[in-house]
Amino acid sequence: MTGSVRRFALVLGLVGILGLTATSTVTGHGEEHEGPSFDVQVLKDPVEGWNILIVTEVRFAPENVSTGHVEGEGHAHVYVDGVKVSRIYGMWHYLGDLAPGEHEIRIELSNNDHTPITTGEHVLEQIVTVQQPEPAGPVATPEPREVRSDLPIPSVSAEAVHDPAGGFNLRIAVENFDLAPVKASRDPVDGEGHARLAINGERVTRIYEEWTQITGLEAGQHEITVALVANDHAPLTHDGEPIQATFTLDATAELLADSGEHHHDAGSGNMGDHEHSDEMDMGDGDHADDADMSDMDMGDEQPMHDLATG
Repeated sequence: MTGSVRRFALVLGLVGILGLTATSTVTGHGEEHEGPSFDVQVLKDPVEGWNILIVTEVRFAPENVSTGHVEGEGHAHVYVDGVKVSRIYGMWHYLGDLAPGEHEIRIELSNNDHTPITTGEHVLEQIVTVQQPEPAGPVATPEPREVRSDLPIPSVSAEAVHDPAGGFNLRIAVENFDLAPVKASRDPVDGEGHARLAINGERVTRIYEEWTQITGLEAGQHEITVALVANDHAPLTHDGEPIQATFTLDATAELLADSGEHHHDAGSGNMGDHEHSDEMDMGDGDHADDADMSDMDMGDEQPMHDLATG
C-alpha cells in the first residue's frame, strides 16, 4: 500500500467513525493505467454543503500556481455539472449546498500552468454524482465562544498573494490551533476547527487549508477577514473580541488582469460579484444568503462568493 493510499484509508476510517456520508467515487476511465494515485470522496457535511477530500501523489503547490510546469506538482479544479467553480489547493475543499437534485462533481488534477495532468491519453480526473436534498429550513447561527483562559490563545494571520495569471490567492497561518476539516460541523474540541473567509463583510467560504483562491473581486479596495471558528462553526473570541485577521486588499485592474505570460484557466469569464437568490444554500452553520447558478454569468470559475459560505 502506497503512502497516499494508506493516508486515504486512515482518513476514510475517521470519516466512518464520525458517521459522515460519502458518495461513491467513479473514475473517468475504467481501465488501469500508470500514473500518480488519485482518490476522491465527496462527503455530505452534517450541517450544510459538501466536503471534498482528495488524496494524491501529486504535490499541491499553490505557491507555484500559474507558473511553469514542474513534474509531479500542481493543484485541482472542481466542476459542478460541467461548470468550473474553483481551484483546490489542498487535501480538503468546501463546496456549499447546491440546488436540490442530482449533480455531477468532477475533480481534475492540473499542472501549475492549469493544463490537465494526463496519464497516457487520459486526463487524471474523477467524477462523483451527488444528490442534494431539499433544504430542511434555516440553520441556527451559533453564538461566539470565548477561548478558555487556561488554554493557549489561538491566532491567525493572512495575506493575499498575487496570482501571475491574474487575481489573488489567500494564504493563512494559524498558531495554537489545528485546522480539522474532517470534523467540520461536529462537536467542538478545544484548539481545533477551521477558518471563515469574509470579503467586505460578506461571508464567502470555509477555509480548510493554508491556501485558498480568492475570486469575484472587482477593481478597488476590499476588506479581507479570516476568522477562526470551532468545529460547530461558533466564532472564537478572546477577551470578547473575535479571533481574526483583517487587511485591505488593493485589487487594481492591472493585478486582476491576466498578463498573458502564463497559461490561464481556459475560458475564464466575468468574475464579478452576483446577487444571491434562493437556489443554492451557502451556509456552514450560520445561515447566509443563497445563490442561483442559473441566474449567474459564471464564466469559467464561479466566484467563491456564490459557491461556499464561511
